[in-house]
Amino acid sequence: MFKNLYLSNRFFYGAGFCIILFGLSFSFTSLFLFAKIFLFLFLLVCIADWYILKSKSSEINCERTVVQRLSLGDPQAVNYTLENSSDSDLDITLVDELPYQLQLRDQIIQDTVNSGKTIVKDYFITPLIRGLYKFGNLNLFVSNPKLGFIQHRIQIEASKDTEVYPSIIQMKKYELQVFSKTATLSGIRKARKIGESNEFEHIRPYIQGDNIKSINWKATSRKNQLMINEYQNTRSQTVYCIIDKGRAMKMPFDDMTLLDHAINSALVLSNIILKKYDKVGLVTFSNKIGSIVKASSQHGQLELISNRLYNQRTDFKEPNFELIYYTIRKQIQRRSIILMYSNFENMVEAKRNLPYIKSIGKKHLLVVVLFINTEILAAASDPSSSKSEIYLKTFADRAIHEKEKISQLLNFHGVQTILTAPQDLSVNVINKYLEFKNKRAQ
Repeated sequence: MFKNLYLSNRFFYGAGFCIILFGLSFSFTSLFLFAKIFLFLFLLVCIADWYILKSKSSEINCERTVVQRLSLGDPQAVNYTLENSSDSDLDITLVDELPYQLQLRDQIIQDTVNSGKTIVKDYFITPLIRGLYKFGNLNLFVSNPKLGFIQHRIQIEASKDTEVYPSIIQMKKYELQVFSKTATLSGIRKARKIGESNEFEHIRPYIQGDNIKSINWKATSRKNQLMINEYQNTRSQTVYCIIDKGRAMKMPFDDMTLLDHAINSALVLSNIILKKYDKVGLVTFSNKIGSIVKASSQHGQLELISNRLYNQRTDFKEPNFELIYYTIRKQIQRRSIILMYSNFENMVEAKRNLPYIKSIGKKHLLVVVLFINTEILAAASDPSSSKSEIYLKTFADRAIHEKEKISQLLNFHGVQTILTAPQDLSVNVINKYLEFKNKRAQ
């Protein structure tokens, strides 16, 4: 009967006052009758409060709206609609059973909802782990603004499963930046227009920034608006994203692992590659080969890559570069651009795998993406005032120098590298790809 009954702070204040009255009545017997009357009235009011709240529970409703696919590492809104159809104003506190991966137990809404009114609130979450997220029930704690001794809990069945995929939001953002006239403002170097003086594809409406030489005047006169000829580049390239899932890629930056940063970047780059009419493929590996997606520019390729990236996990094993070399040799016959996301932390590891990396670079245009440890970089730039801080700064300087030497070693042997902080990864990788496109177009 009292399963969903909760006691508020006001109830405990009233109960405390009753205890004080009964305590004083031992010294002043005249207070004993007053204390009993007060206790009786207090309990009567609490029971009436709970009964009124229980009778209005069917007139309170709440709905949660969340997208089916959430983007990894980006703030996204969960929408809550709270409706009070009763004839009384009510204090309502909403507590959602959020997925355990978010580690949040916040009160979403804590407000007075007037009679016949509906309030809407957006609550922002930032998923930091890929996978299935299970939203549970909605719990409403309702109380009377005037009395407020009792809270009645209303549990609304609202279980919903949603999935966190590599960031679709970042993919769209970088797509807009690459193809906009203001791309340089965001750090992206514009590539030469691909497709000019090549194979005709179709006619489309003119957009500001298009080459006026491509205007189709006959189509313009028929449509009564500027129309241009769209051309397709016949010299399409093949690009593969190779992602190392070894233990070094488990290192955290900005609350996500390097593997997650690499996966987001690979999806962003794959979208840009397909928009540029090139073919894109994917290979993941650690001590064994994970997923292989053959390079293609067909419809559905981006969805296929996104689905394969969704379940990638590091297994804390040492990456097998000999295996990835033989896999590339067997699976990728045509000379391609290969962007390999990895993270050598010391020179010994880099030299041990250098023969296989060089062998890949002889047949393909290989770019190895290495990560700068931003926390070590910050430690190296901090002033030192104690002996322990001096030791830490010295260690940080050596680690930074070691990563730069690894990059120089690969460059010396003809392997291009991108040494980047995780937050700059997508911009730097896109710029490297556009650099290759510019060279090819010349």
